[in-house]
Amino acid sequence: MPAQSVVIIRSSYSNYGGIEKIALDVIKAILDHQIGVKLLTWDPKAWPIAHPRLQMIPIGMQKGPRLLQAVSFNNGVKSFLKRHRSECVFSFDRVTTFTHLHGGGGTHRTFLRIKNKRSSLPSRLFRRLSLFHRFTLHVEKEGLFNPHLQKVQCASSLVKNDIVKDYDLPDEKLEVIPNGIDWHAMGTVFEQRREMANRLFNLHGLDPTRDYLLFLGSGWGRKGLDLAIQGLAEMPVNYDLLVVGKGNAAPYKQLAEKQALGHRIHYLGPQEKGWVYSALCKALVLPSLYEPFGIAPAEANAMGIPVLVSERTGYRDWISEGENGVALNLPADQQAITDAFSRLLRVIESPTLSAQQIRERAKLLDHEALMHHLLFDFLELKPNP
Repeated sequence: MPAQSVVIIRSSYSNYGGIEKIALDVIKAILDHQIGVKLLTWDPKAWPIAHPRLQMIPIGMQKGPRLLQAVSFNNGVKSFLKRHRSECVFSFDRVTTFTHLHGGGGTHRTFLRIKNKRSSLPSRLFRRLSLFHRFTLHVEKEGLFNPHLQKVQCASSLVKNDIVKDYDLPDEKLEVIPNGIDWHAMGTVFEQRREMANRLFNLHGLDPTRDYLLFLGSGWGRKGLDLAIQGLAEMPVNYDLLVVGKGNAAPYKQLAEKQALGHRIHYLGPQEKGWVYSALCKALVLPSLYEPFGIAPAEANAMGIPVLVSERTGYRDWISEGENGVALNLPADQQAITDAFSRLLRVIESPTLSAQQIRERAKLLDHEALMHHLLFDFLELKPNP
């Protein structure tokens, strides 16, 4: 399917957002192959890219209630695509019209199902009546069954299975392509990780004689920070937890104080290239309630440290239990947490793989090879002469 230009749909951009980074990498790769890109987004000025073959088109309302934002963006996308037909429309957002979909976020239906399992009755009723959630479910279904759909990129077998379970899409429209990482670019930091660790110790005033676990990500409720704190209680007293990301720390500080762990948890805020904090940590812990793939554990492995993830994390596909990480079964009672963190401690203190060997396991996720597959096999693009 030759294409003179590709339409990319992504409403927002943030330096800390995983899906935004993936969208930006896709845009750069398409442009590098002499193909034009039309980017439909809220605020073109937010994107750190400019190129003669890149046309940024403002769509929808960036400010206001999230329902209004979602409705205006979807309507704007539909209106644009009616006026400007394209053989390849790759969406990174839930909208109703596209040819290809990045299913990195999984399904909203699954997200609500998991969220409701841990919520009170009033919260469940609120979500059930919420116009935003109802609209999101409507758009998700309309998009997956829109007549122009060719393929959905599933970041993991977890995402693929959830889409099949929720919407019964045929297998030929679903393709598992994991999210890529800058494996080669991370090599320099990996080789100099001791020097990087010393810089980070000094930057944040951390005690270099302590052992650290890394929790990396925003959206702490879904990422399982409460489970990470409970797991820290099972680790030796010389272990601390570094929390890198954006969130409301107050409820987690209360939880930590109840377990006399407050002094062992350090909130460092959001950081660009948060993966560099792997340089000073023994392992990453990210026991998410639902994580379609998991860039953070992939990057942690690429930095040579083991990871603890939940069974509801797409990166579980890449975990060799007891070698480059461990998996926590959900729902996680205290015994499950104790068992998982005990296994993690064995991986840390009695490793079967060296840091270099753990890093090598992540090499298949290097974004250059995966991007080639995405562009030419998934999107079926052909470079312009």
